[in-house]
Amino acid sequence: MRTFVLVLFVGIFITSCSQPSQVFDITVPEINTEYDSLFFQELITGKVLGKVPINSSEKSFSFPIEGQLLASIQVKGSDKSYLTILGPGVSKILIASGDFFVTEESPADSMVNVIWHSTNEMFSHYAGLIFRVGDPESVKEKFDSLIEARDKVIKQLEPRISDSEKALLKYQNQARAYNFLMYYGRIVKEYEAQDPYFDFIKKINSSESEAKSLPDMILFKYEIELLREQDSIQNIQTFLREIEKKTENLDLKNFLKAYYIKSVIEHPSYWRPHEQLFTSDKITAALEGEKSNPYSFLINRASDSFFSSMAGVEAFNFKAKKSDNSDFDLSDLKGKVILIDAWATWCGPCVKHRPNILDIAAKYQNDPRIAVLMVSVDSELDRWKNFVSRTNPQNFGIEVNIPSGINDIFGDKYLVKAIPKYFLIDPKGIIISSDMPEPSLGMETMIEYELEKM
Repeated sequence: MRTFVLVLFVGIFITSCSQPSQVFDITVPEINTEYDSLFFQELITGKVLGKVPINSSEKSFSFPIEGQLLASIQVKGSDKSYLTILGPGVSKILIASGDFFVTEESPADSMVNVIWHSTNEMFSHYAGLIFRVGDPESVKEKFDSLIEARDKVIKQLEPRISDSEKALLKYQNQARAYNFLMYYGRIVKEYEAQDPYFDFIKKINSSESEAKSLPDMILFKYEIELLREQDSIQNIQTFLREIEKKTENLDLKNFLKAYYIKSVIEHPSYWRPHEQLFTSDKITAALEGEKSNPYSFLINRASDSFFSSMAGVEAFNFKAKKSDNSDFDLSDLKGKVILIDAWATWCGPCVKHRPNILDIAAKYQNDPRIAVLMVSVDSELDRWKNFVSRTNPQNFGIEVNIPSGINDIFGDKYLVKAIPKYFLIDPKGIIISSDMPEPSLGMETMIEYELEKM
């Protein structure tokens, strides 16, 4: 692997209309690499802040930026990323080895990545305790101790980081740990909002502007507080009013409202008290109500995906590549019932359920009425090809790949924002279900029902 250095300068310039414009400059030195593009992408919204053609003869680029934010650094064609705190007046040096990037002499960036990875490592290390032991207090103690340990490191870094970086790090420290505790209580254990388990929400400060770097924790806090006041959430507007009432900062208020609607559309299983509220007519009404929201672009993209992936809608005709590099076109399967498994080799639940999907593919291998299509969204094609040849040597079903498919038009049209995700399409190309159960008897029952209709 060749190692090279990218120098990132962030500064303030003056626009032609005499208004102060905040931009960040990227200077790329002479390098020799197989990759062609470097992306700076806002972590939560997914907005691309800048794209740098690495091997271009031009070496300096400028992109607009408004204030401090948390972004990811990625190379096109790689699933790996590194978090960085961008903001006016900041200079950074990025060292890249292959497809992985880190910032040099940036303690704030190092720490925000430590916070990110250590939360995941805590989850992995104590998975047995978390999922098998019925002691929620011990789970909270583990994550509270993690917050405390990371706070001590942040304090040690204070002489070397700015006040704004410190504020973002302290918010990320708490938010990443508490987001997991919310997931554990709301999804894994299915505790009611009134359960004392959720009393830790009193520690959450919902007025911090840094909440835009990880907003779920604030919205979950509002949900718990509202459900402690009333038995249920009557409609979307009820929760939007809760956001408006409890959020003082206007920019954060608008962001949280847009992000809430986007999140429930894309990840309904995380929002069970709200899921039944998001019907097509209610989403349309919410879109109309928030059309002047400066963050409405978040809602629009999610709603477009929702409507294009609804049952009864004609399935988007996507193209992909097979493992032998030949072309695949979904329309080639018209006339068959099509089961689609959207997955990736880096997705733990996908890999866990893959044997069951392959069993279903094997069962219907010689049935001309049905096709089992496994759509990988892996960016690293060699990794995908090797995994497929190892796990599916008998070539059951149809294996195809759409690089970075979650961020591709495939992900947009089929609302693939989390994987695995399973779809069923009828012989006329109409979506039967875009939210099928995991591979099980229930899935096979749905398939058999459609085959009987043919």
